[in-house]
Amino acid sequence: MLKRFYRYLAQRFFYLWLLWFSFLTVVTSPEKSIYYAVLSTYILYYLLYVANKRFFFIAVMIITLSLCLYYPVYLRYSSLNSGIVAAFFETNPEESFAFIKELDLSHFVIPLLFLLSAVLLFRLEKYNKPAQDNKKILHGVLFVVLIFSIVWIPIKSYFNQQKGLEQARWSLTDSPVNLVSFYANIYASISGYYQEKQELENVTHITPPWKISAVNPQYRNYVLVIGESARKDWISSYGFNLPTTPFLDGSKGYINSGYIAAAPGTYHSLLYSLYFTDPKVKKVNYAYNIITLAKAAGIHTVWLSNQGRMGKYDTVASRIGASAHRHQFTKVGAFNMGGVDDDKLVEMLEQELAYQTPEANRLFVLHLMGSHANFCDRVNNKISIEFINKSLSCYASSILKTDKLIEKVIGLLRQKDESYSLLYFSDHGLSYVDKESKEKLSLDHGCEFKQNYEVPFFKLSSDDTRRREVNVRRSGMKFIYGFAQWLGIQTQELADYDFFSDQNDTEIKVFNFEKEISFDQLKEDILPDYR
Repeated sequence: MLKRFYRYLAQRFFYLWLLWFSFLTVVTSPEKSIYYAVLSTYILYYLLYVANKRFFFIAVMIITLSLCLYYPVYLRYSSLNSGIVAAFFETNPEESFAFIKELDLSHFVIPLLFLLSAVLLFRLEKYNKPAQDNKKILHGVLFVVLIFSIVWIPIKSYFNQQKGLEQARWSLTDSPVNLVSFYANIYASISGYYQEKQELENVTHITPPWKISAVNPQYRNYVLVIGESARKDWISSYGFNLPTTPFLDGSKGYINSGYIAAAPGTYHSLLYSLYFTDPKVKKVNYAYNIITLAKAAGIHTVWLSNQGRMGKYDTVASRIGASAHRHQFTKVGAFNMGGVDDDKLVEMLEQELAYQTPEANRLFVLHLMGSHANFCDRVNNKISIEFINKSLSCYASSILKTDKLIEKVIGLLRQKDESYSLLYFSDHGLSYVDKESKEKLSLDHGCEFKQNYEVPFFKLSSDDTRRREVNVRRSGMKFIYGFAQWLGIQTQELADYDFFSDQNDTEIKVFNFEKEISFDQLKEDILPDYR
């Protein structure tokens, strides 16, 4: 009995090893997967094998080599997107060498194991004796199961997208079978790179469609600072018990503690905030944005960004930035390609302030990395504020770094001896993770809590004579109304709304990555007490 069992295993060992190889495929592939991904991958390999052995071998070789090559890149920059493709095509040799130096031997453990597993799979196949009986019905059922497992989430995602501002798109990049989504993402990333590159080149030729009624700017220089991932309750101006914002704490100006970001992530938050959405159609028109609005009013525009120029989450902002009269991006590709310090934007601003423009008024937009994860990277591992553990100490220090950056910007504006106004807000907040452990406690993206949306909002102007602190509930979805009001622009599209009034917005909605929901239904995210 035992011998028969061993004989059966020996005859079927190729298929058992194919199951192990399927598991390693899922582990090595960079895309997100689901619990049944190993089984679906196994079915895919099995059907390829029974259909055509030669094609099976070619497919396995291509999959093995491509996943082994990309895995170290994934560990550093996450899943493939058009920003990484841009960096690949446009990076110089010096930057390529810098990337290679960042690689560690540990990055190659999984690829090496995967490669050895593929070699052994080929060896075992030589001893495999496929059954001769007809299994067309079984193969047909497996094929239907495979197709369903690949496409059902992309179909679900397509219908969910129809609830948002943008045009819904069906794509296999959403497939839960990560081997499929990886190759779909390669195609989407390369085609997306060329499409985004063309859009960024064409965007400067867009004629601003705004219907301007009046223009009455109050200041010579306007500076919009777009922060990143800063929770309002970590700002000492709003009551945090450590001095994370000493400059803002002592500044005169308008401080609102009731500003609610439109969404819990950069992409959707800025999509709702920096673009105008016609309430009649509830779809975004990319021609209506803060830069085209300023240009339509005859204001000189400058966009300085330390975020990405291309990438899955970057073009919603970079598309606007590229339409400015002058623009500079510190990164060729995505936001996480390269560790440029936010202070680089201060140097750029100093140069742009010295640039002579024919326009009487100027708008400078600074898009920061701010407090984006990884927090210690934001401060170059130099902790200025100690709090609970290293991760949270770096987060607090990153907020202090943004405060110092704003102080430097105000200093440059004062040196010009010209009237100015600076507006600062963060795109979204974060929520606590790993609360059960004091050592592991950190912050990450989320959508379930009010603190994912509660962010700082400051307006500091050269003619401020007092500090005005208010708690007026204001939706980030109405930001472009406040932006126009700040610049002294009146338009037919943005009429009948006073962003800086003392009247609360009612029924504030936020976009939680799937749909618009009431902000008031969200839970509170409280800092754990480990005493």
